[in-house]
Amino acid sequence: MQTISSQHIEIVLKQNRSLIASFSKAKSRTKRWIVFLTESGSAFRKADRKELESLVGRKVARSFHFLIVNKPGLSPKGTHSSVFEKSFRRRRRIDDALEAMKIIIPKNHEIHLVGYSEGAYLAPQVAEKDSRVKTISMIGGGTRGWLKEEYNTASYKEKKTYLKKIQEIYAHPHSTEKWNGFSYATWFSYRGDNALQSLRRLKLPVLAILGGRDNVIDLRSTIVDLVLISEKRPIHINIFGDCGHYFSKHWKQVELVLGRFLTDTVLK
Repeated sequence: MQTISSQHIEIVLKQNRSLIASFSKAKSRTKRWIVFLTESGSAFRKADRKELESLVGRKVARSFHFLIVNKPGLSPKGTHSSVFEKSFRRRRRIDDALEAMKIIIPKNHEIHLVGYSEGAYLAPQVAEKDSRVKTISMIGGGTRGWLKEEYNTASYKEKKTYLKKIQEIYAHPHSTEKWNGFSYATWFSYRGDNALQSLRRLKLPVLAILGGRDNVIDLRSTIVDLVLISEKRPIHINIFGDCGHYFSKHWKQVELVLGRFLTDTVLK
């Protein structure tokens, strides 16, 4: 029976920041790791075996160690908001994940990235920077820049206002003023189609799990992009028709699809 205990290590980062990496080891002598990259509003996660089992299924979980890269500013005691905000930039998110993986995971081990929402946008770029990454699973993540997606998913009446706000963000790319939940600086850092560009270059097996009613990402562009890439790259696309961005009633289906993907591509 798997232990549910986990360990936590504080990792010192640039700009006087740090994060807490949570991880748990499999009982088997495996060299495989699942690394989970969290959503934008994630709370602190312990990365125990039960959480991994709920993500990929109990049988598959036995073959993997598990690491969650908690965001800077998050701890079991709560959130340090200023540290969290200072770290909420695309490049910093990627560098922070790479640093945690470098410190926690041995050089001769392999990594299987699983990203949800924001984490899904970041996973392809993280994979490009660490050759140990062997598969990528993107849950509820898009391919285009966030500002483009906001504009594309806005209603007809909203588009004029959104365009004005986007122009304002470009004029003040370092501002911590908020719009739709994020600072201008955060929006600006996610303006590019970086996930799409990385996916085009990568030759790794990729799983994309999408909600057919997701109105947070630019779902139409995402599907078109992934289908076009799949003509040249191994991309597996699963769309849950009655599912939104948060997968509230669909995590069991995510577990089944993700577990099957890892079984077929890694554990055969």
